[in-house]
Amino acid sequence: MPPKTRYTADSVLEAALKVVQNDGLEGVSARTIANMLGCSTAPVSAAFENMQALNDAVVTAIIAQLLAAIDATEATKADPIRGAAFAMARFTADHPRYYEALFLHRHHSPPDWAAIRSGFSKDLGASKRYAHLDARQRDALAWRASVVTHGICIEIWSARWTKTSDAALKRLIDQLVEPIIEGSIPTSE
Repeated sequence: MPPKTRYTADSVLEAALKVVQNDGLEGVSARTIANMLGCSTAPVSAAFENMQALNDAVVTAIIAQLLAAIDATEATKADPIRGAAFAMARFTADHPRYYEALFLHRHHSPPDWAAIRSGFSKDLGASKRYAHLDARQRDALAWRASVVTHGICIEIWSARWTKTSDAALKRLIDQLVEPIIEGSIPTSE
C-alpha cells in the first residue's frame, strides 16, 4: 500500500488560493479545498483551527503577493508612487479575484491595510522627487494616490476598463495618478 499523502498548512493554503483565483473568496470551503487536493476534509481541518483562520491566512498570502509585485516592479525604483500604482493595477488585471478578496469583501479580522499602504509610501523619503516633502506630506500623497489607484483597480476588476497591457496601464497612471502627485508637490516660487 502506498504511503499516505501528508497535507501541510502550506499545501492547504495553496489550494485555497487556487480556489480564490477560480471562484473567489466565497468559494473557499473545506469541501472545495479537499476536492482541489483530492482528499477528505480532514487535512483542511487539521491544518487550520477553523475556516476563519484559513480565510485570514488566504488574505495575508494575497497581501504578501501584492507587496512582492510592488517591490518587483522596476517602475517602483524610479518613482515609488507611480510604480506602486502600476503594480497594483497590473496585479488586479492578472488576479481580479485576489483584488476582490482583499478589498471587496468584509473580513472578520481586518487585513493589514498599513502594509498595503506602505507599498505606496515605502522609500518616498529616499526618492529625489519626494525627498523634500515631510513625512506627513509623503503619507498624505501616498494615501491620495492609493485612493485613485483603487478607482482604477475597480474599473479593471469590473471589466469596465479592458485595456490592460502594460503600456495602457502606464498611460492610465499618467493620466490619473500623475496629476495627484503633481498637485501634492509644492512648486518653488
